[in-house]
Amino acid sequence: MGMLETLVGSRVPQKYRKYFDLPERRDSYKLADTGDTSLAMAAATWLAAKDGLCGVYRLQLGIDALCMRIGLIERAERSIDIQSYLIRDDLSGNLIALKLIEAADRGVRVRLLMDDALTEPIDGGLLSLNDHVKIEVRVFNPFPRRRSRLISFIANFNILNRRMHNKSFTIDNQVTIVGGRNLADEYYQTSGTSEFLDEDLVAIGPVVDDVSDGFDEYWNTPEAIPISVFDKYLAHQEINETVAAGCRYLEQHKKNPFLAGLNGVLVQALLDGELPLVAARTELVLDHPDKVRGLVRRQVGGVTARLIQMVSAAEREVVVVSPYFVPQRQGVDFFSALVRKGVRVVIVTNSLASTNHPSVHAAYARYRRPLLRQGVELYELRSNPDNHANTGAGIDHAPLTLHSKVAIVDHERLFVGSFNLDPRSLYINTEMGMMVESPEMASTMMSSGLESLQAAAYQLRLNSKGRLSWYFTSHNRSHITTTEPETGFWRRFRTRLMGLLPIEGQM
Repeated sequence: MGMLETLVGSRVPQKYRKYFDLPERRDSYKLADTGDTSLAMAAATWLAAKDGLCGVYRLQLGIDALCMRIGLIERAERSIDIQSYLIRDDLSGNLIALKLIEAADRGVRVRLLMDDALTEPIDGGLLSLNDHVKIEVRVFNPFPRRRSRLISFIANFNILNRRMHNKSFTIDNQVTIVGGRNLADEYYQTSGTSEFLDEDLVAIGPVVDDVSDGFDEYWNTPEAIPISVFDKYLAHQEINETVAAGCRYLEQHKKNPFLAGLNGVLVQALLDGELPLVAARTELVLDHPDKVRGLVRRQVGGVTARLIQMVSAAEREVVVVSPYFVPQRQGVDFFSALVRKGVRVVIVTNSLASTNHPSVHAAYARYRRPLLRQGVELYELRSNPDNHANTGAGIDHAPLTLHSKVAIVDHERLFVGSFNLDPRSLYINTEMGMMVESPEMASTMMSSGLESLQAAAYQLRLNSKGRLSWYFTSHNRSHITTTEPETGFWRRFRTRLMGLLPIEGQM
């Protein structure tokens, strides 16, 4: 054990020492000498005379979000730091992986930090990436690979249940993307089976350094374990074979119209000083990685505390967008107090038809009547609204699922990040996001969001008998239904059964 402590430090928790023969893991940090990169010079030109403000740009469309990521990787000169909850072996995942290898080939340092909850299908690919001398992959709070994940999860529930849900994407310590998107097709409107509505913010300026510092904190925490520890348990290809497989995958999908929509317009506009960035005071809001340690729950801090502070200060209007919304009793009381103060409170979440987690909907459903009785306005996304157009790349639309995590206060301040308003984000997982003070951006997001609700969402109301009703407009006609719309009997029945289980605290 002395050798282990020499290599990786005495901070390594006992829970990992019993799982792995840990290899040497050296701390590493953001690169400070990136001021002469193309992205740095473009950022400096834009930020001149901005008096410490940041430049912020909203990535609303999925294809724009992926084009920006791909373009930034292509322009990277020194470093790429990516933190994500998941990456898939799909079109967007292969594109990003191949671009990361290209960047590493030209000397760019790549650090990829993945939560380990959903990495099993791509373990081999991550190990192949890690073989590159300029790429290092670490997994957060990993499962042991010597036995089944289910057995490990049951045996170590209090440890392995707690996940890193953060998402950040930082290039040359000069430009960062923070928001709700993972690295998978459904987040970029490239999937033919599901389409997630999501939000990211691109930022330049002082907040980028804060994001890099936050990444370093997670990268160097004892819970971030090198993927190489699994090398003896998992067969994987040589990196050149992985590149060949990725190229074959793209060749097989070359007729996908999404590929024709990929371009570098946004990144070029950023480099040319023509991207319509908004100048704003911007704050990184971050849970620390030690949130996953120990068994103590119900501690409010980090992102939770900062969001409560922001929303509590509302004087006129609050809009909260949360795909997984389980307010619990204290949340109902919190929003009710705002309504009594004269604040308009609008909550937007998934309907049973649009959600990808019916178990979460089952926990949420019991709070709809109490919220409506208190005067909270409640909207649920329609899975197939009339105005559901394609992605702009010629792809037929797939059913919609809300994945955006947004809060907007008084047309002045906003939050975009990974945080859901549910017990898992509040107490179990780590989260992050950006707060932006910008009447321009907040008003635009609030106005566009509220205007789209009539066409894209159901408004919930209580009828004279206290029964839930869903109001919506379809083909220019108003409709009312008293059952969960766009759902069949079995989906409703299974969801009601889930609502009887004592699992709300895990949602």
